[in-house]
Amino acid sequence: MRVVYEDDNIRIVFKPQGIETASETNKDTLEKTVGLPACHRLDVNTEGLVIFAKNKETAAEMRAGFENGFVEKTYLALCFGNLRKSPLTLTGYLVKDARNGMVQISKNKTPNSKPVKTIVKFIKTVGDFSLIEIKPITGRTHQIRAHLASIGLGIVGDGKYGDFKMNKVYNAKKQMLCGTGIKFNFPVTSTLCYLNAKLINVKPTFLSR
Repeated sequence: MRVVYEDDNIRIVFKPQGIETASETNKDTLEKTVGLPACHRLDVNTEGLVIFAKNKETAAEMRAGFENGFVEKTYLALCFGNLRKSPLTLTGYLVKDARNGMVQISKNKTPNSKPVKTIVKFIKTVGDFSLIEIKPITGRTHQIRAHLASIGLGIVGDGKYGDFKMNKVYNAKKQMLCGTGIKFNFPVTSTLCYLNAKLINVKPTFLSR
């Protein structure tokens, strides 16, 4: 874990892969290490930026920011396959499969489903893989991984939604998905509008090799 940005209200840290952001039962979490409440979460095997609030007012304001789209997150992923059209806006409905700890994406609305929207863009070819930029407009569980998989772009190393055969061929055991950027667009009436001038970016560890 490393601190990327900090002020009187928030702390933004880089979460490494393999640690849970927050949990009511697990004591070994990033939230416990930081000692502050997390404003959002990343999957255990996803690395990247996580925002923590230093006071209740900030926590409430940041929560409202996520709900109203004032916080824009960007991800990078290495994927198997090619994105034929770029940029591409993916929509659909997400349904949780609690028994298997997974989600499914469908085109049609079904009972207990929630709408999802994800914008994906091809960046470049990296070796045998495609580097894809992802901007989730909604923030559902496993949304990015499931949405990419639904169009044949399995994230390299993803053991749930990825291409199991290709993961084995490349001996890919690390999920190559990273929350790389955070941009704020709070209204001028918000106490956090000063963050609008800041653009927080990091480089994925899988591109540092």
